[in-house]
Amino acid sequence: MFPTFYQTTLLTHLNEKQYLTFQLLLLLLQAHRQVKLSVLASVFPQPIQYQSRKRNLQRFLALPKLTLKVLWFPLLKYWIRQVETGRGLNRDQRRRLRTLKHHKHGYWILAMDRTEWKGRNIFMVSVVWGTHALPVYWERLGRAGTSDLKTQRRLLKAALSLFKSYPVLLLGDREFHSPKLADWLDQRGVSFALRQKKDFHFKTDTDTDYQVLKNAGFKPGQSRFYEGVLCNKGDGMGPFNLAVYWKRSYRQKGPKEPWYILTNLPTLKQALAVYRCRWGIEQLFKDFKTGGYNLEDTKVNDTRFLALVLLIALAYSLATLHGQWMQEAKLAQYAGRLQEHQDKAPRHSDFSFSLYGQRWLYAMDLWADWALKLVALKPHKHRYFQRGFHALSLIQQAL
Repeated sequence: MFPTFYQTTLLTHLNEKQYLTFQLLLLLLQAHRQVKLSVLASVFPQPIQYQSRKRNLQRFLALPKLTLKVLWFPLLKYWIRQVETGRGLNRDQRRRLRTLKHHKHGYWILAMDRTEWKGRNIFMVSVVWGTHALPVYWERLGRAGTSDLKTQRRLLKAALSLFKSYPVLLLGDREFHSPKLADWLDQRGVSFALRQKKDFHFKTDTDTDYQVLKNAGFKPGQSRFYEGVLCNKGDGMGPFNLAVYWKRSYRQKGPKEPWYILTNLPTLKQALAVYRCRWGIEQLFKDFKTGGYNLEDTKVNDTRFLALVLLIALAYSLATLHGQWMQEAKLAQYAGRLQEHQDKAPRHSDFSFSLYGQRWLYAMDLWADWALKLVALKPHKHRYFQRGFHALSLIQQAL
């Protein structure tokens, strides 16, 4: 959705040599789904020795310009404005936007979480986009373990500043259970749904004293919505709402405890619906790791590591948007296996469809002579081959 502006932004901050290196690395990431420097150097298309190619990439990844504020934020702001205004989108694209999660609920839904990649503790904020999430802001934490409230506020300020003109809803798991964080978000006009631990203390209008969630006696299949509760015994934070939901067990299988969600949303149904969207950031982490680019395999230093994360964020976002376009243009059937009637979920994500489509395109280009000879031996399939060549042309134009 933003290739032209993306190219202009890169050329503003990078010279021609750096820009071409950047573009080639993005193409290699999509083709090989690997960010290990030794692998990238082995396939980097330059007629020089392997060690020279590797040193060139090491110098490029150490460039001070490869930062979020210089290369990522301008692209993200442009994309957000484009989605909000609908400029440059046709009727079908605008119709699809209305079906995505943030339009369905009326918010830009952000999910925050923390993950570790080979000893590197990364805090990330993402925007829910369909069944997945796209990266918004990330930072390497200076220590292992969970983040504290001060760090969470500082990192969230940078992410929320990108959406300051639009309604935002923030999701967080039990690491972000602090009622003080909920109060900080509420004061800034940010909606939230933060999962709580079972030792959470709260008080309703009818209670004389605070009670603990784990002592409330909930059972599988039960749900409840408390309105106007005070929390954080001693501080009296609130009033907020508290949603409780324990999924029913099936064949003696089910979650061991319920969801306890502190929120400023008005209903139980809405709180549960938006919190389910948090799974998108888990899918994002999977695609960054073993399900996509294998980020945990790299052994570069911290500076180059963050540059690789920036490259992956760009590649992942472009691939996801391209995959959505392939679905709209009904080209996904040429790239991968579609959802079948018995399936409860799609066989592949938008991100996977895009990568499979690009691999198919690269293979057709690389082995064009052999492919055309094989096509010529099947004249009775000519009509289907024509459709396939048309699909290839459309996929290539969209890249």
